[in-house]
Amino acid sequence: MPASVSWYELGSIIECTVSDPLTLEELECAAEEIWALAAACRQPVDMIFDYRHVETFPRGGLPVVRDGHFTLPMLDRVALVGNEPLVEMMITTITRATFRPDPTIHADVEEAAQHLRLLAAQDGNR
Repeated sequence: MPASVSWYELGSIIECTVSDPLTLEELECAAEEIWALAAACRQPVDMIFDYRHVETFPRGGLPVVRDGHFTLPMLDRVALVGNEPLVEMMITTITRATFRPDPTIHADVEEAAQHLRLLAAQDGNR
């Protein structure tokens, strides 16, 4: 499956993993799953977006990501796992527009989760 969404840490960290071949429809379905998980929470949640196995993102993906950020009041931080300057630029632009912290970039999912846990522990809103 090119896009999967699940709790990495129940009620705290959502993990979204994408791989090739990724279509716009699959990206939209993943976004809906993220919205459903985050909407069920009463406290802020963070998200890990693992895109290490995607070489080409589908056209039209930016509005999906942008709409997601604006419709997810419980989403706080995003940790990126991958190395694609375009993805980093898109997420940074959107997080600034929604007054959220800039995304952090990590080598693997566990490193990203550790970083998100550390920041959550330092927050007064958790």
